[in-house]
Amino acid sequence: MKNTIKWIGIGFAGIILLPLLIVFFIYKKAVGKKEYNPEVLENLDEASQEFVKNTSPLSDVDSRYKYMRLATKALPSAKDIEIGDVENKKIDGPAGKIPIRIYTSKEDGPFEIIVYYHGGGFVLGGLQTHDAIARKLVQTTGARVVTVDYRLAPENPFPAAVEDAYAALLWVQNHRTSLRAKSADIIVAGDSVGGNLATVVTQIAKAKGKPNITAQILLYPVTDIFSRDASVLYPSMDEFAEGYVLTKESLDKFFKLYIANANDRKYDPLIAPIRSKDLVGLPKTFIATAEFDPIRDQGEAYAKKLKDAGVEVFAKRFEKVPHGFMTTNSEATDEMYELISEFLEEK
Repeated sequence: MKNTIKWIGIGFAGIILLPLLIVFFIYKKAVGKKEYNPEVLENLDEASQEFVKNTSPLSDVDSRYKYMRLATKALPSAKDIEIGDVENKKIDGPAGKIPIRIYTSKEDGPFEIIVYYHGGGFVLGGLQTHDAIARKLVQTTGARVVTVDYRLAPENPFPAAVEDAYAALLWVQNHRTSLRAKSADIIVAGDSVGGNLATVVTQIAKAKGKPNITAQILLYPVTDIFSRDASVLYPSMDEFAEGYVLTKESLDKFFKLYIANANDRKYDPLIAPIRSKDLVGLPKTFIATAEFDPIRDQGEAYAKKLKDAGVEVFAKRFEKVPHGFMTTNSEATDEMYELISEFLEEK
């Protein structure tokens, strides 16, 4: 009997306690000491100050991605943002199943369809990390939102994320009847590298002639390379290199992990969409940038390049906020959603 209890105890420790300890130590290494420059906080609005103080600098990318893999599934959903329904599905992709999540408003269809790609440097993030953003989009626009859990680096570097992003877009096109879509038109959206994927798949859809994307919503998007040499073209990369959560060091690490097998293609429009030589005919575009964001300038440069190509563009720089401000309860966040709703109503 004593031996039985002993082995039960050992089994409990091995199955339950050991994994928890591993998660704890990875978490401690990943999060580390929360360092920020007090002078930085003076530049930010109140909500952003708390965001910076409570969020670790994204410098130790290798540790953070390991932690996020373990922690993402445990993140609570933002159920206080009430909508009609949430459905998890797995669809066929080029390298296996792609998890997606479908958010529906309380209203009856038919619906506008928004395909949303999450941020996270191509290394972090997932369905849970952007649950609140998807719900808020549904609540403010009335659209049905489909979020995509594309493959992440370093396990799956470029072009895995692009392949999954476009495959999900085609799935939505082929299932527009069951999605109760208003039409064959699709809206794409994303934040940070999700904005990168949104505009990349928009360029792919234009080249291939399908599906029909009528608008793209790009929230503080990555549109060009985001390694150290990007500073030459984009001064914000140096101006806000550290102190505002997203750092120049972490951007460099993210980029190296993402293009690990394709360094010779770093200027490919599938990686850096601003490098495309033909932006004519792209759909109406909403671009939001954050004042204190190292990738601010490349988002604004893409807005200008689209305008120069004759594309209808609404672009706004939100003041006194850093990269990732959509996760804060701020006036800027509320204004963002209001402007997105107005943008889609005018589509």
